[in-house]
Amino acid sequence: MDTSRSLLPVGAAAAVVGLLILIPVMLMMLNDQTPTAQAGCRPAGGNTTGIPEQHRQNVTAAATEAGVPTALVAAQIQAESGWDHTARSPVGARGIAQFMPATWEQYGAGADPFDPKAGIAALGRYMKDLRTQVGHLAQSEAKTIQLILAAYNAGPGAVLKHQGIPPYAETTNYVQKITRTAQLDYSADCQPVGGEFIGELGTGEWTHPLPGGQLTSLFGRRPCPAGVPSCNDYVTAHTGIDLAGGGTVVAPTDMIIRSAADSMPGHEYLGTHVLGTMTEDPKLNFQFHHCAPGTLRVATGDTVAVGTPLCSEGASGNASGTHLHFQITTPDAPGTTPSREHAIDPRPLLAQKGIIL
Repeated sequence: MDTSRSLLPVGAAAAVVGLLILIPVMLMMLNDQTPTAQAGCRPAGGNTTGIPEQHRQNVTAAATEAGVPTALVAAQIQAESGWDHTARSPVGARGIAQFMPATWEQYGAGADPFDPKAGIAALGRYMKDLRTQVGHLAQSEAKTIQLILAAYNAGPGAVLKHQGIPPYAETTNYVQKITRTAQLDYSADCQPVGGEFIGELGTGEWTHPLPGGQLTSLFGRRPCPAGVPSCNDYVTAHTGIDLAGGGTVVAPTDMIIRSAADSMPGHEYLGTHVLGTMTEDPKLNFQFHHCAPGTLRVATGDTVAVGTPLCSEGASGNASGTHLHFQITTPDAPGTTPSREHAIDPRPLLAQKGIIL
């Protein structure tokens, strides 16, 4: 963990709250969920994107300096201090961006750490420096943003050591929290930060893929789950999200079923599964793994509407307990077979359609 700055905000919810084990066989879940009142992805400030008026110009300038979206800088300040420029943390962090004294000496340009304009500007300089140190590891702008946030939380050395987001619960949670807050609270159009390569998700209706289910494991690096029959990089480099407790898996939007079977040769880890492709642009691909055997309610070649039951959540394939592994891959991915290389985090896309996990 980077000791040059505080990880805990003052006057706001903690940036990281650790792991909550929901059921023995599941993994981690964020305790500090976005309030349901924000569902629908409407920025807190409407057309002003939620940034306090007196700070908008400075936040925009800092984001430009760092080469990141304005919404991201705003989300960080919200997490660090709740926009309180007089904030102090128990460990000595100060000001609107909660810099520790040593780091302030490097990035504060000799200014008063409680000057909000100076604090926001220092944040921009620090983020720019982190981009320079870790940005070369990323293949997309969305991944670059995630690595910068990971370096901000855990230190650039940890990111370089792991050649990506370190497998620390607090760092994973921090990256998820900031990107989610940026999208839901500070984006004018609800686009995922750095996710513009996906484009518009179409006009069709979307729904929760496991109605009533709870998020139990995030996209990205994670520890090996207890009880998984085979733990390897395919398990620890999690290319989807896990949901549990809903019972019936449904189509998140109108889609064509590309594969529905109790097994797939060469991909036995899927177990009973459904693969599908959106019927409208951008024709994203969906994967549903570990369904209960014998519960398939669709067949290969079917065209189904949003909300159509697909199967029941289960523990088939390489699974440690009853849940759904839900995965989204880009339009260029093969739709008839699983793909890890094209996987993208489903949560920002679901949030764009007003589905808050």
